[in-house]
Amino acid sequence: MNNPLSIFDLLNENNYSIPLYQRNFAWTDVEITQLIIDVLDSIKENRPEYFIGTLVVSKNGDVYSIIDGQQRFTAIVLIALAIQNEYSPTTKYVEKINLCFSARKRSDETLNRLFANDINTSKSTDGELRRGYDETVSAIKEHIGSNDYLGISIDDFDEYLFDKVKIFISEMPQDLDVNLYFERFNSRGEQLEYHEIIKAELMQRLVSDGVAFAKVQKFAKIWDACSEFDTPCIKFFKKKTKGSDADEEREKVFKCEWSEYEPGKNSWRYGYSFANIYSKIVVNEENKKSLISAIEEKVESSDVTDDIAAENEDSSKYRCIVNFNTFLYYVLYLTDNIGSDSIQLDDKKLKSAFKVSSRDTRWILNFGENLLKTKFIFDNLIIRNSLETTNRRKEGEWFLQKAYREDKNEKARGHLYVQMRFDKNSFSNNNHEILMLQSMFAVTFTAYKDTKWLYTTLKYLFENAEKLNEADFGDKFYNFLESLSKTFAIERICNCCELDAQRLRYDNSVPVYAFNLTDYVLWKNREKLGLAFPTIKFDDFRFTYRRSIEHWYPQNPSEDEGKAKLPDELLHCFGNLCLIVASQNSAFSNLYPLAKLANWRSIFSTQSLKLQMMAANTDSWDSWDETKRTEILAMENDILKLIKEYLY
Repeated sequence: MNNPLSIFDLLNENNYSIPLYQRNFAWTDVEITQLIIDVLDSIKENRPEYFIGTLVVSKNGDVYSIIDGQQRFTAIVLIALAIQNEYSPTTKYVEKINLCFSARKRSDETLNRLFANDINTSKSTDGELRRGYDETVSAIKEHIGSNDYLGISIDDFDEYLFDKVKIFISEMPQDLDVNLYFERFNSRGEQLEYHEIIKAELMQRLVSDGVAFAKVQKFAKIWDACSEFDTPCIKFFKKKTKGSDADEEREKVFKCEWSEYEPGKNSWRYGYSFANIYSKIVVNEENKKSLISAIEEKVESSDVTDDIAAENEDSSKYRCIVNFNTFLYYVLYLTDNIGSDSIQLDDKKLKSAFKVSSRDTRWILNFGENLLKTKFIFDNLIIRNSLETTNRRKEGEWFLQKAYREDKNEKARGHLYVQMRFDKNSFSNNNHEILMLQSMFAVTFTAYKDTKWLYTTLKYLFENAEKLNEADFGDKFYNFLESLSKTFAIERICNCCELDAQRLRYDNSVPVYAFNLTDYVLWKNREKLGLAFPTIKFDDFRFTYRRSIEHWYPQNPSEDEGKAKLPDELLHCFGNLCLIVASQNSAFSNLYPLAKLANWRSIFSTQSLKLQMMAANTDSWDSWDETKRTEILAMENDILKLIKEYLY
């Protein structure tokens, strides 16, 4: 086999299979979008080639079994099919489907239907592959030719992708026990991640500068506590058992104080402004040992591990909106006091961004303090997405939840035992409003490199750390987030600081942000709008990952219904556009509004507020076509008026 392979050769030479022991396709919009952005960045930077990683395979007869890299391979197939189907149906970038799934007939059938451009949703398909394809189509439409990549056309993209993007093939020996290798390979990881390399280099600098080895270990403990990104960092620090005991590590580091404004007895709050934390952190052994062992060792003690297991029963499993690499960028820029307009968040440049060779001991130790401080702020004041249904929330629900300490005993007498809880809102005022604004940003800017809003937000919280426990801080934070949303609107959907309806047209590439901001404004005006739209439950609205911009009256009406096309000035206006989940794209595409309403009535209560209002008016008018031009434009003007009132 030639090595490396171009993407065209990867997709058209040899045959590959995904063994049964491999999991289903699990990449989401985030990973797919990042892959597309990586290719676009390479084009923008005029790189002669871009190497996309390694595919580990084992040859079995004429077929190569994929040991590692199946998620990336499958995503590449979906990107190629999306380009072929949506933009170049006469060009066969994919001449055949050379990827099959062992014992997954439905997955094979789905790829072959996509290859034939037969994506009728009435046919049984692999839900994850179909979701991935729809999200791929949306990501391509959103980013190719966008403001960040002006001048890069779909032709430029596919020419570079298929010819200049390369992948290395690593073929395992034929006598290898593949199942055993797969288990070990995935347990240790293919290679060190960037953040692991940076950690090792920073620790090496501390040792070289003569820093006491115990303090180096404490720096490592901070790093490890923060890098377990989907677990609150506070859990990695030992707490005292009884309220009457002397304070332990957790109480000292996180400055536990009586919570005066919290309802309930024996409730304590944790502080956000850390000072001299290295003197308060405990490590297992303070004797000097090899740097390698210190880097590799997980520094929490067994009793802290037990604490984590016990406290996990009291807190929901959740997904963070960014990864640890991106978070490290935030802390780097906070430490160097960089403004949000001057940052870049490219994962591939993280190691070089740290400039470890130029950092001194003071900077590195200060970075460690800032890392823990920022992660604690992130854990408590930034939204996350629930991965399970509990008695408090549903799977997929956004939530804000702070950690607090409660001293209690289930019995009438005896010692009060220290327990950490996660069952209160983060803010006593405006918690719901803050949650809505953050989730609006999160579902709009899904690529990690586009999360400047989050850096700006963390910078505000970081710089106001002394005030975060004040009872009225929720009001201040709410005002900050609304101000940020208006700044983003002026940058993206306004012209000379005035809201411009022409910027909101489909043929002028209206941004997704315009729709999500619209939904927030409609939700904010829910009391007034509820009178005009009594069937819409505005209070139940939640932001989710809707990425596909669709026409309510279709661009190409179904010929079976005998409907005429709308003139472009009405067809592409903001009033006729809606934002939907990518998987609904093909289902909605060519149906007439009344047919959409009839076929999908049961799901409209979960859609965007703007779409719910459009559906309600279609129901009321018993039509949505050129005969309702005046009404459609009047609805658009009413919405734009609300947005203007919000912005100005």
